[in-house]
Amino acid sequence: MTAWATIRRYGVALALLVSSFALNARAVDAPVKPDPKPAKLNPTQLREMADKAEKAGEWEAAFNAYCHLFVADRAAPDLREKLNAALRRVQQVRRHRDPNFQQFAANMQLGAGLDLFAEVMQRVPTIYADRDKATPQHLWGYAIEELDRALGNAAFRLAFLDNPRADKIEPFRAALRRDWAKRPVTDYKGARAAMRELIAAAQDAIAVRVPAALAVEGACGACSGLDEYTVFLSPNGGGADAAITDLSAAGLYLGATKDGLTIQGVVPNSWFAMSYPHLRRGERIAKINGRPMDTLAGAVEALKHPGVDGNHRFEFPPVGDNAPVVAVVPVTAPTVYGERIINTKEIGYARLGSFTSATPRELDASILKLKTDGARVIILDLRGNHGGSFLAGVEVARRLIPSGIIVTTQGQATDVNNQVFSSVSGMSAHDIKVVLLIDAETASAAEVLAAALKDNDRATLVGMPTFGKGTVQYPLRLVTLDDPDGKKPGKTGTVRITIAKLIAPRSGPINGVGVTPHHLEADFAQQLELAIEKAIELLPMMPPMQLQPLPGSPEPLVPSLVP
Repeated sequence: MTAWATIRRYGVALALLVSSFALNARAVDAPVKPDPKPAKLNPTQLREMADKAEKAGEWEAAFNAYCHLFVADRAAPDLREKLNAALRRVQQVRRHRDPNFQQFAANMQLGAGLDLFAEVMQRVPTIYADRDKATPQHLWGYAIEELDRALGNAAFRLAFLDNPRADKIEPFRAALRRDWAKRPVTDYKGARAAMRELIAAAQDAIAVRVPAALAVEGACGACSGLDEYTVFLSPNGGGADAAITDLSAAGLYLGATKDGLTIQGVVPNSWFAMSYPHLRRGERIAKINGRPMDTLAGAVEALKHPGVDGNHRFEFPPVGDNAPVVAVVPVTAPTVYGERIINTKEIGYARLGSFTSATPRELDASILKLKTDGARVIILDLRGNHGGSFLAGVEVARRLIPSGIIVTTQGQATDVNNQVFSSVSGMSAHDIKVVLLIDAETASAAEVLAAALKDNDRATLVGMPTFGKGTVQYPLRLVTLDDPDGKKPGKTGTVRITIAKLIAPRSGPINGVGVTPHHLEADFAQQLELAIEKAIELLPMMPPMQLQPLPGSPEPLVPSLVP
């Protein structure tokens, strides 16, 4: 199966950085507890908050502050680097407290752990987008960095070491940084041998209870050190939370409190927010699909049993003598929604929440409906769209661009090396004029669409510069620990790896830069108002009024619209 076929099958999941960025900045899903009203603080205060959290080793709080700082002052020269470094720490902290990951590492023999590490060291350099950054020596350095940080983490020590003393741990960590990080490594075989020696040294110095865990940690570091989007995923990852993440496509997040199951967050401008604006964070959920609710585990089980109509039914306690409030949420939420005619009868609006294989068809239906209702200009809202399927983003661009380059990919793999994606849609492309709303949370496939429309002079862009995730990820399945007969695959894990960089038709690389709108506006509400103004300016002029002469008359007397 080719890389693009696999990406078409899996889609391109938005990397943890963008997802966490959005959730923390909007406080809709709260694995990280934000400080009171962090969005109201100025950039200086946010920077001080982040620095303080870093010094205290509170990486989730630091990352949360950097997320808000990115919204408030994304132009700071070191911000992206700080944000990514904090993310890497957060990924590690969450991994170490994940019982599924702990079980995966704890049940592994040392030889298997070394084999896993060697497979990462062997395969990642052959497919990663930037060959020079993914040399065995670089990957070894990233692995040592991760292991050093892990030994400084109490959860890691508790799970995999035997009551180590600080006076033993710190000298070994210093040796990692001073000696082991400089160990020459030229290939995966040398990396495996070096890791075996390192683990033996660790067993002598700090009494390691689970030696394989050090090799697994090295594998994680070799991946996450490359960029913020490349990450090792254990086969048991996810747990109960993964069973309810499908609701995130609708913009709904659940949580458990002492009062029972509640709405933990609603993403602004999401399908759920637009469909049920009266249901907000903190609302208690009485039933899901007819089952009484108290815990997240109960929600996980209830969500396995949607109604025969393919929807989930959420029931909220009644207020006074009123009937219970019911919200019906589709198992597969629409990605194009909120269609309406706004301001004048000639301006349509539609929200693109994400990109899946269904998005191009949904957009076709949405535009047809709006044009039928009289729209001659359409506002497409990509704010907060974290992307999704890269190929779906390309297909949407083809629906709107008659001809021209959409995006070029650059990477090592043949399927993505200097591949040019173009449109030859011609007359089949939608001819309606477009205004595009974008912001700092517009990312990935959404940025592909925004850049293509801008560079092909196909839309007027309004809002703020986009996030700048101009890369494509690929699920590289590892096989070292799988059964030799192939009957039980997927026991080793997966590396979600960056395989390509995205280059816009005229404006160049997207990653780390983003797409800048034609008209800058920071205020969320004012962005839509400005988009409406620009849409009005794009309204086609009415055909000129002319008079047609009556038969036999030398002068035109009867008015007629000439197209």
